[in-house]
Amino acid sequence: MDVKPKTDEFGIMISSEMMQDREMTRERWLEECFPPWGTYVNDQIENDKVPKGKVALWWFGGPSWALRHGEESFLIDNYAGPSTVSIYDNCGVCRSTGADRLHWFRINPQVIDPWKLTKITASFSTHHHSDHCDIYTVKALLKNSEAMFVGPKVTCGLFRKWGVPEKRIKEVKPGDTVKFRDVEVKVEQSFDAIASNTTAGLQGGVSNSMGDVAVTYIFKTSGGSVAFLGDAIYHNGFAAVGKRNDIDIVITDMGHNAPGGTDKMSPFDVFRVAQALRAKVVIPDHYENWASSAIEPDQLEYIVRQNDPSIKTVILKAGAKFVYPDDENIGRYRYPDWRERYNPEKSTQYGSATWEKA
Repeated sequence: MDVKPKTDEFGIMISSEMMQDREMTRERWLEECFPPWGTYVNDQIENDKVPKGKVALWWFGGPSWALRHGEESFLIDNYAGPSTVSIYDNCGVCRSTGADRLHWFRINPQVIDPWKLTKITASFSTHHHSDHCDIYTVKALLKNSEAMFVGPKVTCGLFRKWGVPEKRIKEVKPGDTVKFRDVEVKVEQSFDAIASNTTAGLQGGVSNSMGDVAVTYIFKTSGGSVAFLGDAIYHNGFAAVGKRNDIDIVITDMGHNAPGGTDKMSPFDVFRVAQALRAKVVIPDHYENWASSAIEPDQLEYIVRQNDPSIKTVILKAGAKFVYPDDENIGRYRYPDWRERYNPEKSTQYGSATWEKA
């Protein structure tokens, strides 16, 4: 009899079940193996208790985040898609470098299942690039949740194209504020030269202001304020954003840039942005998910330590949970090793049964 293998409460398959004989197809392989983390992180995002005076963040890798405060959960720039290839007609990096096409090979794991998220309050996109405005995430939340979809003008054009009803779209621009029960989100300026160079294909050649194309989100909570910059490039204007706002944590893109192109901020530019925004903590993202722009994060740690050690650098890993202010001094996140589950009394190597035999 062909039966579905048993899993735990997070959808993680029990290892002994993998050894049972059962019919195997490509469809079953995909269903059982993706995402590799099951719903372990999903459950945390939607159900973890976050006390007043704290804010919880989860990094999924790449540009993708969740934020939870009180009873509300939000996604920011979630990408649930595969490797992609972009072509000159609608690729800012291609147009700025002259490349006919560029491959973006995904190297980070998929740690959440967007189809099993049902209690997301809102999904935010900083801009319209496919790894920040993700059709897989939008379609899943549209079907299985009551989430609102928030983005600037060009991004909201994609929401509408994908069938999101107007009542679930919140189009924003710099200067706006979006209020929820426990969270207030300030919409600020962004400086994303690459995104502004990829609007022609979407808008039929119509020129768009930066505010129509990309924005910064500052989530204000009782636990602190968190700024998400998307794919911004360093700009002196961030100093004005820093003077207008009190920012505890800044989250921004970082990566390697081949000569002749600037797609991500260099580690030094990430430091400059954090300093301009007067942030207490800087957390880089995007540096580990595309093979062409991957970079080691210790370069940022060194630069911040040498130039302004009052700023705390935090390096996370895909699937990591970060609680502010509790975790502001962790430096580098480390995955749990479950040592709290160890029970020497039950050990076959050094437990009580071993002592009795000795």
